Amino acid sequence: MKNKVLIWLAISIAITVLRFFFLGDGVPAPRQWTAHPFVILMLCIAVGWLKKDVICGQMHKNGMLAEPAYVGAGVLITVMALLMPLSDDHGLVLFNVVLLFTGLFMIFFGAAVYLPSLLVFVYGFSVSFPKVLDGAFGTQYALITTKIVAYVASLVYPVVSEGQLLDLIDSAGLSSRVFIDAGCSGSASLAIFLTVFALMLIDTKPRKDRILPLFLFGILGTSVQNIFRLLLLVAANYHFGSAAMWKVHDYAGYVLFPVWFMVFIYVYLKVGVKSEIVMDHEAEVLEK
Repeated sequence: MKNKVLIWLAISIAITVLRFFFLGDGVPAPRQWTAHPFVILMLCIAVGWLKKDVICGQMHKNGMLAEPAYVGAGVLITVMALLMPLSDDHGLVLFNVVLLFTGLFMIFFGAAVYLPSLLVFVYGFSVSFPKVLDGAFGTQYALITTKIVAYVASLVYPVVSEGQLLDLIDSAGLSSRVFIDAGCSGSASLAIFLTVFALMLIDTKPRKDRILPLFLFGILGTSVQNIFRLLLLVAANYHFGSAAMWKVHDYAGYVLFPVWFMVFIYVYLKVGVKSEIVMDHEAEVLEK
């Protein structure tokens, strides 16, 4: 089995190298590097690693290839990955790679592809979500966020909004103008939350009647933490100037989102999962 895994891995890497650097025109230069596709990918890989015993237990162990149906489906997925046009978005480039690996994995290991394919779907949805949100509701979402931030910030600091623009004045009287787009409004944060929520559903399912409330709580909390991040930018600009504001812009999300994420996990496990365990225990007691 170990040799089979090494063969799959070697073939997957070889085809990927040929695909991107020899058979095509190379990977287009990305428009802008963002961290959230890599964060999402690492989360999916982490869940896959935690479930490795389940995956290994489902692997096809007789012969080099899986059953014909899985081989056919795997070949189809692999060809689809190879025919996908190269993108200048590194999140979609990563999706192309993991889809190719998944198709080849199905060819070799059959039914064991179930969980990895779920993780690939979660990743693909999550990296596409900000683009869909930006295209469909990006302007409206940014306008709402800008209005909320401007209203709350104006209770303390001199802030004026005009559309998606925030006019800020620092303590020295210097003015700055900030444009709030859909990305600044939190589309990437929402994508990461949706990833976290989907992975937690895969790993630890809560009571069915708690799924929707937990989902809405997560969406609301993610939006609030992003608004709080933007308010920190306004405060940093007023007290320390525009240079400090952009430093906060670059790093605040890496602090605030993990804190919010820990709060959500606690609520998820406390309200959604623990209550189900208690109910199951009570049901067993009543049966006795």
